[in-house]
Amino acid sequence: MVPLSLPDCPYSKAQFLEEEVNRLSALNDAIIRASGQSLIVVDGAGFICYSSEDVPKIFGYDKAESLINRNVDVIVEDLNSRLHLGDHSQRKGRGFHTDGGFLQLEIGIAAIRSVTTRGNLAITIKHIARLEENRLSRSLHESAADILDAAFDPAFCTDGAGIITKVNQAAVNEFGWSQKELIGQSIRIIDGAERQACHDSCLRHHFEAGAKEKIKKMREIRARRKDGTEFEADLTLAEIPQREFDERIVCGFIRDLTQEKAARAEIISKQNLLSKIIDASFDALFVINQHGIIQMVNNKSCTALGWSQEEFVGQNIKMIMPEEHASNHDSYLARYLKTGLKNMMGKEREVDARCKDGSKFPCILGLAEVETNDSGDRLFCGFIRSLAHERALERRASAQEQRNLKNAKEILEQRSTILGILDASFHALFVITEEECTIQMVNQKSCDVFGWTKEEFIGQNISMIMTNDVAIHHDQYVRNYMATGIKKMIGKQREVIEKRKDGSTFPAALGLADPQEAGLICGFIRDLTQEKAARAEIISKQNLLSKIIDASFDALFVINQHGIIQMVNDKSCTALGWSQEEFVGQNIKMIMPEEHASNHDSYLARYLKTGLKNMMGKEREVEARCKDGSKFPCILGLAEVEKSDAGDRLFCGFIHSLAHERALERRVTDEEQRNLKNAKEILEQRSTILGILDASFHALFVITEEKCTIQMVNQKSCDVFGWTKEEFIGQNISMIMTNDVAIHHDQYVRNYMATCIKKMIGKQREVIAKRKDGSTFPAALGLADPQAAGLICGFIRDLTQEEAAQEEIIRGQLLTSKIIDASFDALFVIDHRGIIQRVNESSCNVFGWSREEFIGQNIKMIMPAGHAKNHDSYLSRYVETGIKTMFGKEREIEARRRDGSMFPCILGLSEVVTNDTTQFVGFVRDVTMRKLLAEAEREASDSLLFNILPEHIAYRLKADPSHIADQYDNTTILFADIGECLLTISSGHLCLFVSMLNDIFSRFDHLCDIYELNKVKTIGDCYMITSIPSNNADHDGCARVCRFALDLLGAVQDFNNTCPQHGPIDFRVGISTGSVVAGVVGIKRFLFDMWGDAVNVAARMEQSGLAGQIQVTRSVVDSAGSDFTFQLRGTLSIKGKGPMDVYMLKFAKPSDKWTENTKQPKGPNPQ
Repeated sequence: MVPLSLPDCPYSKAQFLEEEVNRLSALNDAIIRASGQSLIVVDGAGFICYSSEDVPKIFGYDKAESLINRNVDVIVEDLNSRLHLGDHSQRKGRGFHTDGGFLQLEIGIAAIRSVTTRGNLAITIKHIARLEENRLSRSLHESAADILDAAFDPAFCTDGAGIITKVNQAAVNEFGWSQKELIGQSIRIIDGAERQACHDSCLRHHFEAGAKEKIKKMREIRARRKDGTEFEADLTLAEIPQREFDERIVCGFIRDLTQEKAARAEIISKQNLLSKIIDASFDALFVINQHGIIQMVNNKSCTALGWSQEEFVGQNIKMIMPEEHASNHDSYLARYLKTGLKNMMGKEREVDARCKDGSKFPCILGLAEVETNDSGDRLFCGFIRSLAHERALERRASAQEQRNLKNAKEILEQRSTILGILDASFHALFVITEEECTIQMVNQKSCDVFGWTKEEFIGQNISMIMTNDVAIHHDQYVRNYMATGIKKMIGKQREVIEKRKDGSTFPAALGLADPQEAGLICGFIRDLTQEKAARAEIISKQNLLSKIIDASFDALFVINQHGIIQMVNDKSCTALGWSQEEFVGQNIKMIMPEEHASNHDSYLARYLKTGLKNMMGKEREVEARCKDGSKFPCILGLAEVEKSDAGDRLFCGFIHSLAHERALERRVTDEEQRNLKNAKEILEQRSTILGILDASFHALFVITEEKCTIQMVNQKSCDVFGWTKEEFIGQNISMIMTNDVAIHHDQYVRNYMATCIKKMIGKQREVIAKRKDGSTFPAALGLADPQAAGLICGFIRDLTQEEAAQEEIIRGQLLTSKIIDASFDALFVIDHRGIIQRVNESSCNVFGWSREEFIGQNIKMIMPAGHAKNHDSYLSRYVETGIKTMFGKEREIEARRRDGSMFPCILGLSEVVTNDTTQFVGFVRDVTMRKLLAEAEREASDSLLFNILPEHIAYRLKADPSHIADQYDNTTILFADIGECLLTISSGHLCLFVSMLNDIFSRFDHLCDIYELNKVKTIGDCYMITSIPSNNADHDGCARVCRFALDLLGAVQDFNNTCPQHGPIDFRVGISTGSVVAGVVGIKRFLFDMWGDAVNVAARMEQSGLAGQIQVTRSVVDSAGSDFTFQLRGTLSIKGKGPMDVYMLKFAKPSDKWTENTKQPKGPNPQ
């Protein structure tokens, strides 16, 4: 049997189920009318509630409606009293014709076991002179079909030969064939290509040998649709219980796993990628719980400290601490857990670490709390970066020694990176010399596979891993290659036998490569032991299959397109009298009677020519001939199985002898046959329904609409909820609901009955269900109306494992993401086109872009222009050639931040392949400070000065370290302040206020750059800038400051519009111009500051100004020029100056000089 899955319909599942139920209901009514069955149905009081069309004709009535609601005694003598006495046996009886005559009848009575017609009886009536076929209850038939079609998953029923006898609408939607196309076909039609050849034998194995390893179990298979596409699915099979003389039926439910597997693979792929990224980190990583117990380490931790991952996990983190710190560590951790004070958390500090051999080295330690796991543990992540090499560099006196040490460090880091990559390989690797075949390098996998250590390998001849018969000739093979240059083995893969240290041998795949380095050969070895064992297991299963075929109860023949017998089983020899040797090679006509044998070859030729399957895939009754000439009746089933290796088309035939059945039939009387047929139909109908429902993946309930009492459940319901079927039946469905839902449930149902509005019917939703033991679980609930009056059908799927698995995967991803974000170094993951797929928090901190701004952009955004334009060609060349020029190495480059600034960094690249997807991981470490230290004697002060002082001031300070104080006659000063806002903000909201200031002042800084002004400082919520100090009377600095002030107010207005949560913010702005003294004072934290009367007046202009206005002095009006409009505010008393006329700057004319870089200054409309 092959699986199906729920169809992806273009409309809702509710519409789909309703349409199919209505269609099947009409179809079943038509079947009853067409059957010709003489059938009536009476209720518990003996009144007729249904009559087939031919019953009125027997008794002389015009139509069936004439009998409805009449007592059954009107047409059959004394029948109602017998029904009340429970006498349901078959009997002869007397009927009453409307013309006054009597009718001799045969009457059959059966109780209708339907939840909608409880207490009703089906009565078949047969006139003694006209025998009629028995008819089952319409309600029973209709309810079964509707419930099956209401199922979420595709369902198939097949007979013992694998022929489809019934499908539901979900199967039609999923597979693309109509019900008409599916019924009568072999179930192999929906089998994936790999299973089609063996399906029939598996089915025979079950029926004939009684093997049930695949029945009532869920397993994964591949299914095929009508269009030829295949998909993975879950299959559950159940054999419908039958009596020994009934045909055996198998029911299967199928669920499509395509989306589920794709989602799972994607999540696992992401998890693998994150794990590889962590292991690619430059720094040692530890994850511990609140007790200090190590939960996880990366490869760098093992390399740096000497313990293996197995030795680390489960130990206290104190193992890597010197004794003076280890004794107090647990108390430090306990104090943090109790108080929450982050003395060390989220900070970096310098400590000593202890290796496995007892040695110590200085390092930088960074700690962060990442999450709480399922068991309630709080987890902490620590990164350790060794300072041993840096300390060694510091101790070296001369610059030449520092350069030598740096070169040695880079070489060691490159070598360790390469060795780490090779050690991560799945296959054993050897690098040998061409001349002497001595081993120069092996990876860890080589040691694991062969049993020698790396030290035992290095320097030995590679023949040590070969069997003696190969080893004695190996060196000569290599010398021949060196002499001729002919690559007989290089670049190819072949199968060999290798030898371990303990002398045992194993099959392996050997691939040799020339690493383009003079005198070396590289070889990869893959152990084939498991592959060979798997292949042997397949052969064993094939042998088992042959034995199963021979154990079949039925005779089996395999013939080719010429009718020549290729194979028979033991049953064929037993049944027909020939031996296997006598059968094979003969024409199949030898077992046919003469009247059929003469035409058989023409039948076969016609099928091969036309492809019309008159007999193929069907069963028919024929006669077979034995060796002694006797004949016996049998059932013949034919199927085309496959093409043989020789190109022949092969056909498989099963012959089931009917001799025993015919003998039984002759001994059975006509009355026994009728009883058997009636009982068989009823049992088949009921057992088929129950078998189908019990085979479902999901729990099923059928309840009454009126009282919500349970009428039917399947076995899955008992498994999921814990009650037995007997405990379920007759109880209210609210028994499986939580209390908050149960108290309202009956009212919901009554509302539906009153309004007929299907709010829940035909839909799926997630609910909380309750088991017998009181525990609850998440579940998917789907309701359907099976079109049987007064019934509602519900399917329930337990979501516990799905949600738990999803949460576990998400928690793992979150933990890994937090660990990556806790790294000191910036991390980038890009695809083969250079598009950024992932960054960590350090990337955002280092470069200034947010995660959202990074994702989807080309990695060139962080490169200088000179490198950026060539980067795509570098990457495409690597993808095409595979030559790893940069991968696995560290190199120093320049990187670009968001603000355009450049900084030196160390870049490490590695390639990560997951699920056939190649991605590249890059770690970027900012080495600005390290370079500053390395060049401290020559340019430490230069870098610092140029970062914090104007350029011309920095040059002067270098030339003359004494204080700088210069007077400038033409300088414009601006102060901007929020006013009293800071006083109204509580201490709890200061962080939000500082964040808001950062946003606003960043906008001001942007404007400052555009107008080429000098930002002096910020003091609290006050912002101060000046024009470039100058003694030139015609300098345009005042005009620049005025345009800056107008744009400043525009920027504040834009902030208020985009960030309304902070409330309206208004700045007071004051401007003055005049003479100032500018200079640098002190010896720490240099600041290029200004002093003078003009500075004080500008501050007074801001302090006495109006919110949202720009207040200026007369000197600004005179200096700004004709492009600006000012309005006299009046005369104010200015502290330290007395009465002064002050003006308000209103707006400025547009200027071509600034339109390319900024919007036009905003101000009130002059009208």
